[in-house]
Amino acid sequence: LTPPASRCKPMAGNGSFRPPKWCCAPRSPERHRQTLRSRADLEITLELLDKSVYTIGRHESADLQLKGDLVSRMHAAVLQDVEGKRYLVDLKSTHGTYLDAKRLQPHVPLEWPSGAAAHFGTGSNADILVLEDEAGAKRRRMDDVDGTASQPAGTEQADPMAALYGDLPEAAATLVPPKPETAKPKLQPLPPPEKDPRKVLFLDIDGVLRPLHSRQDAFQNTRTIEINGARVPLLGNSEAKAGVDFWPSAMRALRFIIQKTGAVIVLSSDWRKEEVLRDGVKSALEEYDMPSFYSQTPDLDQATTGVIKALHTSFREKRCKEIRKWLRQHPKVDRWCVIDDIDLSMPDKEALRSGSHGSPVFMDSDSEFVKTNPAIGLNMDIAKLAICYINGTEPSEEILEAARGPAPGAD
Repeated sequence: LTPPASRCKPMAGNGSFRPPKWCCAPRSPERHRQTLRSRADLEITLELLDKSVYTIGRHESADLQLKGDLVSRMHAAVLQDVEGKRYLVDLKSTHGTYLDAKRLQPHVPLEWPSGAAAHFGTGSNADILVLEDEAGAKRRRMDDVDGTASQPAGTEQADPMAALYGDLPEAAATLVPPKPETAKPKLQPLPPPEKDPRKVLFLDIDGVLRPLHSRQDAFQNTRTIEINGARVPLLGNSEAKAGVDFWPSAMRALRFIIQKTGAVIVLSSDWRKEEVLRDGVKSALEEYDMPSFYSQTPDLDQATTGVIKALHTSFREKRCKEIRKWLRQHPKVDRWCVIDDIDLSMPDKEALRSGSHGSPVFMDSDSEFVKTNPAIGLNMDIAKLAICYINGTEPSEEILEAARGPAPGAD
């Protein structure tokens, strides 16, 4: 059952998740007490009492924190109404939320009946939670004691195959030892950066680590901050955090670059201009056991007393000038790569090589710059090309084609 006017709408307030108007704590929380329990790990539980909303996800701020590979940082939420009914709502998760095998439409709450199982993702790696009332918990405890599944009195049925095979000898039981559980590989923290680094990765955020526009409605009930026309969701306990919608695949590719090159990260994105956004980047890097970013490029748009504001022909020229200025301030750096979803490569490579344009401003896509597709972001193919540029090795034709696509005119 879906309650009327159930689609979650943006509401003013602090950085916490805001439910629809009908959502509130039950009139009698103790009488309607229920528990969320993991089917795989009985230690993972959450009592539903007097809060109107309980969040579920991989992020540390979630009320019920799950660790599965398919769980988004803020995956879903349980909403309550005055009568004590529970509703499950998907928060635009990457791998989806399923209630009794039905995929939930994002931001549309669906009533969660007692005893029903919710899957977060699909397949054998999905996390499963069961909504349990006191009677269900009692039956489960009894099952744990006697090792049998409980069955209501009077529902026993005769085995329909007994008349046909009842006179055959019983098969001997063969004990098969269980397969040893393999622990999920844990990421080893990367070593801290050098004090005076020689290798640098200039990093953009939007279109590289997170979607530009594809998930602008993913956090409708969350406080946001606007950066260059795009809304960035902020989530957290006592303090709002950005970075909750970073692509996991992009973060793994970024970690691969840092691991293979030892480069430090310098933020060239406009995310460097807001403290809450910088904190979000730090939090995301920490989650993947990477060192925090080393520095950030200067902001040439900032007015300084007695200095005339610089003029730029385009946004990409300004970003390139900011990167070049940072490099001039750090002369020991001799290898770098810029990753951005905007084309920062030079308009005329031949003019640059001939020296007719003087000092270069734009980036050389053959040695300094790798462009991402903003709909996909950073991936392993692009990461391998960036590693070649930072380490000063010649990329193979396979690496170039995988990162850029086939060359024009190629068969």
